[in-house]
Amino acid sequence: MPISAIIFDVDGTLIDSNGAHVEAWQRAFARHGYEVTQERITVEIGKGGDKLVPSILGEPAEAKDGDSLREAQTGEFIRIARSRALRPFPGARELAAELRRRGIRTALATSSGGEHLDALAQSSGLDLRRFADELVSADDIEETKPAPDLVEAAVRKLGAGRSACAMIGDTPYDAEACGAAGVACIGVRSGGNGTDTLLQAGARIVVEDLADLLARLTETLASL
Repeated sequence: MPISAIIFDVDGTLIDSNGAHVEAWQRAFARHGYEVTQERITVEIGKGGDKLVPSILGEPAEAKDGDSLREAQTGEFIRIARSRALRPFPGARELAAELRRRGIRTALATSSGGEHLDALAQSSGLDLRRFADELVSADDIEETKPAPDLVEAAVRKLGAGRSACAMIGDTPYDAEACGAAGVACIGVRSGGNGTDTLLQAGARIVVEDLADLLARLTETLASL
């Protein structure tokens, strides 16, 4: 079945913000007395905070400080986003426009909440609430990636069958969530993960970034 709907991940896919998330998590951990290296955090980026904290610190720390750590990370990320420009990746606007021209419906899917989304939009200059036809956020899901909730919610909002949808994402957790939801994943290396990592997690095809995808759009969609 031809692809008629595309789901966009946000951080690391549309906007160069993964590094800011790592920095915000490191600050949040430090505020609560946890020394965690950037390298340890980096491999977890792409998961929601409900999965990231216990994965790094364990379940006892999650029970004790999980909610406070996630709140602190949100605050730190907003401060970072307000202090520097977190730029959209090349081709983001052009790809969205080309998909619209082709009649392909789009959804933005992020496990972040409204505060995060608004700070990211202001920092990047990308109107995230209007970027796509549909928006799926933390309010629409129970469990974050790599659980399939986010992808499944986007499929429902788009009104397309799973086999007619594809998601563009930069982390193995995007690919795992897509696999669990029965949706094809197009991996992008823009977030820092390599081709092998993305393919092993289940991505059907891997491209450099959104500009590369735009240049190869017809052949990529036909291969899914």
